[in-house]
Amino acid sequence: MWWPALGGLAVGIGGYFEPRALGVGYDVIGDLLHNQLAWQAVLALIAVKAIIWVIALGSGTSGGVLAPLLMMGAALGAVLSHLLPGGDPMLWPLVCMAATLGGTMRAPLMATVFAFGLTHDSNALLPLLATSATAYGFTVLTMRRSILTEKIARRGHHIYREYGIDPLERQFVEEVMTREVRTIDAALPVAEALAVYFGEGQAHRAFPVLRGREVIGVADRAVLAAWSNGTVGDAVAGTLPVVALPGENCRAVATRLARHGLERLPVVRDADSRLLVGIVARSDLIKPSLAHFHEEEQRERVRSLRWRR
Repeated sequence: MWWPALGGLAVGIGGYFEPRALGVGYDVIGDLLHNQLAWQAVLALIAVKAIIWVIALGSGTSGGVLAPLLMMGAALGAVLSHLLPGGDPMLWPLVCMAATLGGTMRAPLMATVFAFGLTHDSNALLPLLATSATAYGFTVLTMRRSILTEKIARRGHHIYREYGIDPLERQFVEEVMTREVRTIDAALPVAEALAVYFGEGQAHRAFPVLRGREVIGVADRAVLAAWSNGTVGDAVAGTLPVVALPGENCRAVATRLARHGLERLPVVRDADSRLLVGIVARSDLIKPSLAHFHEEEQRERVRSLRWRR
């Protein structure tokens, strides 16, 4: 409970030594963009602003991220403008401001448009785009989240939508399904089906029921036990089976399995013919996640080797 008070104390101490670091700071940003501050004052400003902003973020007393990022980016550009090429003193504060904003917030186009709207200088548009895109790529490779979603995640809330791709959404059913399927003929008597498919050597809880190659239903022990006489086709008649299509992504099929409480779905060529081409199970849906894990592990290894060099 004392963290906000300590954060406010640190901000006050920093503001005592550097008053420009307090407040929204748009007037200071304007001075930085117009090169109206000495580089010694800019160094003091960026040091104090960075320290008190980090403390404010950690203690929960931060009032926002937009203005601090703009101020620190412009201050960094004002310092580097003495070392980097270019005769325009306004160029590097503007470029660094856009790069800081676009990288940390994962919004390069927004940062470019925002910075371009301040000056309307078309000559700076290409450097703004290049630096914002470079900063965005760097933060994507080195940070799991943007600064906005990181604040939400540290409060204990689940981030439903991240910038990464769901492995189940980028792979299709035909890539993970099992093509050799054990099925039950619709003309098979119920008693024989119970003995053959649901005896001691039962491999699955349910099996697709075929008439020719068409899927007419899915039979399990409970369905057949409730139908003592007749054929398996009679037992499953009147109910349309839940199926999957080869072109569907694995996320849609996983949702369908969860909604209906099933373990496996027959995969049919199309919804009209219902010709069986395979079957997809819950265990098959692990394959995209496993492939994604191996890809990420390989990328992390390559990245760590690059950093070591």
